[in-house]
Amino acid sequence: MSFNRLTAWNLARCIRKKMDAFVDGSAHGHRGAVDILLTGCEVSLWLAEQFATDLQKALPKLNITSVSSNKLLGLYGQEMPIPAIGYPMSNKTSKLVDAIVIVVSHSGGTFSPLAVSNLFNTGAQVFVVTSEWDSQIGKQLRSMHNEDDHMLLLFNSRVFTTDVGLRPAEPCSVSVAATQQLLTCIFEHICIVVLSNQHYRHASGAVITEHDLRIVERCNQDSVGALEEIVGVDCYGNELSKEQARAEKELRDAGRVWANHILENARAYIMTFIYIVATVVSGYPIASGIAKAAGLTSSTALYFIRFIDALIYFYLPQINVLIIRLVQRRAMRHRMVGRTVVIADIPWVSQAADAFLSKIFAVSYSIAGLNVLSGNPADHFVHRHTHRVVRGSLIVCGRPDGRLSALTSLEASCCLSVNQASSIQSIGSTAESITIGHNPFKLPLSARAIFLDRHRPLFLCEKMLDQIDAESIRKRTKLDLSMGGQSTSRRKRQRAIVALEDPSEHKSTRSNVLPTLVSQDINDLWPGMKKSPSLAFNHDIESISEGKALPETGAKSRSTGGALQDRKLKPSVTPSNNVGKRRSSTALLGAYTNLQKDNAKEESLDCSGRIPLDNLIESAIQERKWTDSVRTLFAHLDKSGSGA
Repeated sequence: MSFNRLTAWNLARCIRKKMDAFVDGSAHGHRGAVDILLTGCEVSLWLAEQFATDLQKALPKLNITSVSSNKLLGLYGQEMPIPAIGYPMSNKTSKLVDAIVIVVSHSGGTFSPLAVSNLFNTGAQVFVVTSEWDSQIGKQLRSMHNEDDHMLLLFNSRVFTTDVGLRPAEPCSVSVAATQQLLTCIFEHICIVVLSNQHYRHASGAVITEHDLRIVERCNQDSVGALEEIVGVDCYGNELSKEQARAEKELRDAGRVWANHILENARAYIMTFIYIVATVVSGYPIASGIAKAAGLTSSTALYFIRFIDALIYFYLPQINVLIIRLVQRRAMRHRMVGRTVVIADIPWVSQAADAFLSKIFAVSYSIAGLNVLSGNPADHFVHRHTHRVVRGSLIVCGRPDGRLSALTSLEASCCLSVNQASSIQSIGSTAESITIGHNPFKLPLSARAIFLDRHRPLFLCEKMLDQIDAESIRKRTKLDLSMGGQSTSRRKRQRAIVALEDPSEHKSTRSNVLPTLVSQDINDLWPGMKKSPSLAFNHDIESISEGKALPETGAKSRSTGGALQDRKLKPSVTPSNNVGKRRSSTALLGAYTNLQKDNAKEESLDCSGRIPLDNLIESAIQERKWTDSVRTLFAHLDKSGSGA
C-alpha cells in the first residue's frame, strides 16, 4: 500500500480540524487568514496555482492561495524582509497562522521550497508533493515531532510521492504529468472530506457535489486511454495499431514538419560548405564549368559568366534553403531566419511547455536555435505576440472543447486570437499555426488541426444539441425527398426558407455522422424502393444534411423529372447515437444562444427577460439528478445516525 494513503489520511485530519474550527466559530477571524497555502518554484508553482484556483472555485468560502517560495522566504525568512513588489501579500495583509501548507517540489531539493519547509516546521500542517519518499524536504518534514499527538509520532507521514523517481537532467515533462495527476487525486480527496459532513459543506460554501466528483474521477480514469492514443503505446508497453494511434501519428507528422523548418538553415549551411569546397578546389564554379564545357571562349562572355558565379556564391545560402523547401514541399515564402515558436494555452500548460522546449534547445548551435514564447490565448496572447508575427512564425494553440456549453465562449476567444495572429500577412504568407483540441472543426486560417478523440461521456448540453440536430436532419431530409421532381431553382428557394427557419444551421457546418433514423425516415417515405430491381440511386447521407441536390439517375428519372421510385438510398455511415454537427466555436455559441432563447419563451422569465444558459443546464441536471437532495433530507431526519 502506498504511503500516499497514509499522507492523505493525515491531510484529512488537518482538513477536518480546520473545518471544525469554522463550524464552532473558533477559527481565526482575520480577513487575510489563509486556510490552505500552496508554494513552489517555476513549473511546480504553476501547477500549484492551477490547483489552488480549482480548489478555490470548488470551496469559495475558504481562503486558498498559491505563492512563490521565493516570496515567502523573502517576507518571512529574513531578518530584513524583502518586499514583494507587485504582489498583495505582506506581513499585515496575510496571516499564515494555522494554515495548511502544501509544498510542491518534484525534485524535493530546490533551495527556496526546502527553506520554506524549514520555515514552517513549527507546526504539523506542512505537506510536500515530491518525486520520491527520500527527498530533502521529506527528510525535513519527517524530523518534525509533536509530543501532544501520539498518533502523529506513529504515523508522521507528510510526503506525497509521484513515484517517478528523481530526474535531475530532464526538462520537466514526465514529472509535470505525474505531479498534475497526483494533485488531481489530492483535489478529489479534499473535496470528499468536505462533502462528507453537511456542516463542512455550509462552512466552506461547497459548490462541487458528489456527482461532480464522480464525473471528475471518471474523466481522470478515462484519460489513461487518451494518453495511450497520444503516445501510441498502451499502459503495458504494447504498440497500438495505426488506427488507434492516429493522434500520435498526426502529432509526429506535425513535429516532423516543424523540425524541418528549424533544421533548414543547418542543412543549407552544409550544402553551401560542400559547394564552395568542391568548386574552389576543382576550379570550376557551376556557371564557368558549363561555359567551358560548351566551348565558350569569348572574353566578354567569360566575365559575365564569372559575375553569375559571384552572384551564386553570394546568394548560395538562400538558394539552398529554397531547394530544400522545394524538395520537402514546404512553404516557400517563409523568412529565412531563425524560427520562433509561440505556445498558446492556459497559463500552466503554456508556461510548462515553454520551459520544456526552451531547455531542450538551451545547448543547441545558433544555426539550429529556437526562440520560444508563450501566452494565454484568452488573455494577453494578442497583445504580447501578434505584433511579433512574421512569415514563418510557428504558433501552436490548445483549444478547449467548445462542445461543452461552459467552454464554448472560451474556445471562441482562443480561435479568435489564433485567427487574428494568422491573418497578419506579408507577400501572401503568414504564420504557420496548429491547433490541438477535441472539437473537430479546423480554423480556416490555420495550417493544420489535430483532433483528439473523446474519451468522456456526452454531457447534457451536448445531448440537447444532438436532439436539435436530429430534428433539423429530419426536416431537411424530408424536404429533399419531397422535392425529387421539382426544378433546381425551386429546390434552392425551399432550402433557403428552411435555413432561415432553422437557427441551428450554419453555413460552415456539416453533419458528422447520421443515425439510422435518417434511413428509417427515408424508408417510411419510400416503402417500395427496396422492391425495384433497377434502383440506381447511390447517394451519400452526408450530402442530404448539407442540402445538396439529389442526383438524377436512371432513364425514367431523366424523362419524367425524377420519380421517387427510381431512386435508391445506400447509407454510407454506420449507425451512431451521435448526430452532432461539426460546428465552429462561433456556431456552437450561436446554437447555445438560440437554445437559451427558445427555452426562455417557455419558462418563466426573470427581470432581464432571459434565462442564463448555465441556469438552464443546471435545472435540467437537477431534474435528473436528485441524489444529493435526498441525502441531505435523510441526514437531517437521521440525527441519531442509527438509520431508523
